[in-house]
Amino acid sequence: MLSSQYPKVLYDVSLHDFKIFDDDHIYQMNSKINSSISSSLYRHIYWSTVAESGLITQQVSLVILFIILFIHLDNDNLHPKNILIINALIGIIGLFLYRRHINIKLLQENLKTLLIFLLFGSMVSPVVFTLTKTISTDTIYAMSTLMMLTHLIFYDYGAETAMVQKALSFSVALFSSVCLASRLSTSFHTFCLVTSAVLVFALWSELRKYIKKSSFRIFSLLTIVHIIGCVIFLSRLSLLCTILYILAIIFLTFLCPLWLVSLQKFKISIRGAWEEAVVVEHRKDKYD
Repeated sequence: MLSSQYPKVLYDVSLHDFKIFDDDHIYQMNSKINSSISSSLYRHIYWSTVAESGLITQQVSLVILFIILFIHLDNDNLHPKNILIINALIGIIGLFLYRRHINIKLLQENLKTLLIFLLFGSMVSPVVFTLTKTISTDTIYAMSTLMMLTHLIFYDYGAETAMVQKALSFSVALFSSVCLASRLSTSFHTFCLVTSAVLVFALWSELRKYIKKSSFRIFSLLTIVHIIGCVIFLSRLSLLCTILYILAIIFLTFLCPLWLVSLQKFKISIRGAWEEAVVVEHRKDKYD
């Protein structure tokens, strides 16, 4: 026979099992955890954050390089035919890097998409060329600047937040490029700039993310190449803009990660089974 000190209860919770923590106690717990982290670990976290900020640096540099391209096309310093040849070479190289193996079906699909884009772009370019003739140039430049800033704010930098809007980011970048292209001298210049915008803000962005997943060293090297390219081309236009760009890169790459790491000791977060479940989808390309 069972003893009376062992009641027949399936599940019982004692009042002593519940611990109610106020904000002060939680802050003390987090402070003890953060104080136990060594300075070497903080340095490792800092340099890792600096390396991860390369995507922001690259995107800012790409926007500046695109604006430099517009300035040279507007001043007739570059021939649009040469830009289209360079875009075609970059697109072909990017395709072979992004796809490890190219089959006939995939090649046909890509060629079909390319022909549709070229045909549609060549037909729409005369319309885009005369789209904003009744709007002042200052208004176009101000609107393009605002759209590019919106593109940088809502761009997908790898953070899973509600602020990330891929469609909005690409749409405003393309809208800004169309506004700038309408200020060029010919419709062929307009078609060249719009094509470059699709290559820079759509294709090259996806290829950079693929390179980052494949080899982080090559991705870091790309960041340095973007910075050097911006400094070289900006120095030929304006020394003041070059200095401002260098200061902005230093702020984004080194000062902002330092600020973020220094604020970690004030972070208070409690994680547990009550959080929402996140479903991770593994999508496989039909051509792989």
